[in-house]
Amino acid sequence: MEEPILMSMQGRITSTAPTGPLVRGVMMLEEPGDFGASYNSVRGIEGRLLDDALVAQLPMGPTGAQRHEWRVRERSAHRLVHHLAQFQRPLKVLDVGCGNGWMSAMLSRAGHEVLGIDRNLPELQQAARVFPNGPRFALAAVFNPGLDDLRFDVVLFAASFQYFADVRSTMERALTLAPDGEVHVMDSVLYPSANAARAAEQRTKAYYARIGVPGMADHYHCHMLEQFYALGNLTVLDRPRARWHWKRILGVPPSPFTHVVVSPK
Repeated sequence: MEEPILMSMQGRITSTAPTGPLVRGVMMLEEPGDFGASYNSVRGIEGRLLDDALVAQLPMGPTGAQRHEWRVRERSAHRLVHHLAQFQRPLKVLDVGCGNGWMSAMLSRAGHEVLGIDRNLPELQQAARVFPNGPRFALAAVFNPGLDDLRFDVVLFAASFQYFADVRSTMERALTLAPDGEVHVMDSVLYPSANAARAAEQRTKAYYARIGVPGMADHYHCHMLEQFYALGNLTVLDRPRARWHWKRILGVPPSPFTHVVVSPK
């Protein structure tokens, strides 16, 4: 019988007796909820539900309208791997909102021990199916009490922080799970002002109404970069650049994302 992977208080990953049932390779720390169903519906409408063969190739592979987006995410993923390599040891990583698991798998191939969590069960089951020998996957929110006693070197929010309403409480939880480590927020837009964030919220509501899933706007939140400065020691690894015309000429799509690292004060 397959056993789940849990973290001890010392931060080492150990094999233990199951604390929850395994369903198609995913540890069930909670029941599927409405958010996962709504999110999966949006993914389908947007053409973002990829087959197993394409997921296995990520971040390479997608073409058409998604090609530029995945080139941006490929660059940010390699930046993350390079940053973590500076620690010169395997790290314990919690990948929050891991989706189909491609980033968790990339970090696992780089030698790190990864637990990927999400609230979208179909994509988690795809992740467990496509990447059976690397990271472990669990259906869980970051606030799930099943994570309370676990400790990580890195907590990662890759293209997922916009689904958390409150910056402070979410970051405090993440820093509790990585008390001596780092929290990375990447591949999410962090707005430069309150006006920009409010304008983005209105665009978001209009977009979800247009595609027929208006309730999804309640789960999507537009945050400002300045909200992260008071939470810990902040390092900005990358941010949108004003002068990127030459990159477009060379076929390198500009990134709209800011990559921040927060560590305890």
